Amino acid sequence: MAWAVRTLACWMCAASAAGPGAAWAAPPTRTPGLPMLSAPPPAPSRAITPLRFTSPAREAGPVSLAGPEFPLEAFASGPRMTEPHISPDGGKLVYLTSISGLLHVAVRDLHSGSDRIILNAAGGDFSITHCEFKTNDRMLCHLEGVARSGQPERLYPASRLLAVNADGSSLRLLFRNAYFARLPPAAHSQFQDRIIHWLPDDAYHVLIELGDEGSVFPSVYRLDVYRGDLKLEVASQPPVMDWTADQAGVVRFGYGFRDDTGVYIARSGPDAPWRTLEEFKRFDHKRFDPLAFGSRPNELLAFAPHEGRTAVWQIDLDAASDLQLVFARPDVDVGGILEWPLDRHVAGFVYETDRPHTEFIDPHAAAIEQQLERSLPGAYHVVIDSSRDGTRLVTVSFSDVMPPRYHLLDTASGRLSELGRQDLGFGDTQLAPMKPITVAGLGGVAIPGYLTLPREARPGERLPAVVLPHGGPYARDHWGYDPLVQVIANRGYAVLQLNFRGSTGYGAEWRDAGHQAWGTIMHDDITAGARWLIEQGIADPARLCIVGWSYGGYAALTGVEKEPELYRCAVSIAGVSDMSQMAIDDERFYGGKDSAGDAMGTDPARLRAESPLAHVDRIRVPVLLVHGEDDYTVLADQSRAMDRALSRQGVPHELVLIRHGEHSLQRPEMRLTLYRKVTEFLHANLGPGQGLQRAAPSVSGAAATQ
Repeated sequence: MAWAVRTLACWMCAASAAGPGAAWAAPPTRTPGLPMLSAPPPAPSRAITPLRFTSPAREAGPVSLAGPEFPLEAFASGPRMTEPHISPDGGKLVYLTSISGLLHVAVRDLHSGSDRIILNAAGGDFSITHCEFKTNDRMLCHLEGVARSGQPERLYPASRLLAVNADGSSLRLLFRNAYFARLPPAAHSQFQDRIIHWLPDDAYHVLIELGDEGSVFPSVYRLDVYRGDLKLEVASQPPVMDWTADQAGVVRFGYGFRDDTGVYIARSGPDAPWRTLEEFKRFDHKRFDPLAFGSRPNELLAFAPHEGRTAVWQIDLDAASDLQLVFARPDVDVGGILEWPLDRHVAGFVYETDRPHTEFIDPHAAAIEQQLERSLPGAYHVVIDSSRDGTRLVTVSFSDVMPPRYHLLDTASGRLSELGRQDLGFGDTQLAPMKPITVAGLGGVAIPGYLTLPREARPGERLPAVVLPHGGPYARDHWGYDPLVQVIANRGYAVLQLNFRGSTGYGAEWRDAGHQAWGTIMHDDITAGARWLIEQGIADPARLCIVGWSYGGYAALTGVEKEPELYRCAVSIAGVSDMSQMAIDDERFYGGKDSAGDAMGTDPARLRAESPLAHVDRIRVPVLLVHGEDDYTVLADQSRAMDRALSRQGVPHELVLIRHGEHSLQRPEMRLTLYRKVTEFLHANLGPGQGLQRAAPSVSGAAATQ
């Protein structure tokens, strides 16, 4: 099965860093941290309509990449290839591809090279995120989307699982809520694609965790991938919310929480009783976070602190011994473990300084990486899937100026052949590189980040510039291809991204310094970055804008409130405007109230004081608000409320609501709308970027729905 890197979860993800175009998100990931789950609503009665047999759509005309300014379609048209996975015998490849702006599931015969579109991948409330082979012919496709429940209607995250043959036949939406079908309660689970073990020696089954309707405490079932039948393997044991199987497919570990108390449970084997390993406080960062089982059945790898930074430790579940340190870094947190796709053994450890790195402990894996580096020097390389015999490997390589490229490596012959690319074909020198920088903040604190300059920038010339704080906020910006950064830079603007205090990856002290400090310490660091751009002679002080997504949208609104003379405009994409309302909105999730309290604080007066919505009278520059109508992470009402308040104050602004849009605005037509609105807004308020002269469009203050 596919390779995985196991990492820590964040509370509210950064859309610009986690969207489908971000290269760091290209390899598949599974987060072991406890998710923010909702109390599952009843299964929606509306049908899931996007999945159907379809003939290949006629490809649109080629997008020209000549000249300094690329068409926005070059960044927003959707991937030519993403999420490739290989069949066990190495003969087929399944992947997602965009044709004329519509996402499809395609299967390639690796012997003949022929491709076949078998499914439409997006439409309505659900979209396919990736498909994987269970056998040489049977595949499972994961769908993510939105469930709706209640009056007034409320939005919840949901997932589904689709089984289909490689030729598109025998399609079955598993656990479908048909009126005339007798389905077990687990068939109504809010999340229906959480496979915890693929059982590679069993051609018919996988292990999957499913919660009964109305419950967030799942049981584990053996799922028949042809018939959809379920057989109970491990009954739910509240408050366990997540189960982990060892490499042999035996469920041996579980963890979860109720209120503010969490618990770890384990057992020695399939017939052994469950026992409590430890109880802990839910937001205690000193506890361990499970990652995966090691080569021995009793060996569990986990994150835990070491000298103020996250490290990988080993736990012996059968012995009352202390944790044993496996891997740590003196400078940054360890970001995850690299599991080799062939047999899931740990091949290395992943960490990130100013760019990602892998510390290999498997000589074979290290040799593969060296071969990839010789072929594509300067990129970051990952083996993401493997044939069952290990002779055919699917790899991904990317850099800041190279969107993900996928290759097939034949280990017997050493031949490396390109399978496809995410982008439309950018040349090696057409995109703008990210330069690691350090900004001096208040009190002399050193703030790491990245500076991206337009390729046409001339030394010593002051540029119009954009400060782009990341989302999360307990996340970080990464080195790699980011389409939003490249869109802005391609239009002639400098882009500054800072990993301000509160960002993850730099140790507990750095993370804790920004804890619950959304509008104070985090804002101060972002402001220091904006002033640094001016002091260094990079930015024209009269042409500086702040743009952000999710928490970054909050930071953009806060920035123009608190620094009215610094910025000329602000863009909030899926941003938070009212922290008090955000805390109320999150109460619909199981544990959401406590999660929001830990992330933002619980003092009502402080939440109001740090909410942009309470200080709209201080905003003196144009504002662009963009929000997906189906965003369940930050509800669109946050931007609607800001729109009304800006209108009352007479502040020039525009509200763009994107129909069916979720937090990341993943679909090509959504990204195109976003990029067009952002670039037009920047041009109207900052003027043309470096080297680009054209008439500025007018700024609209009216609300609009796209």
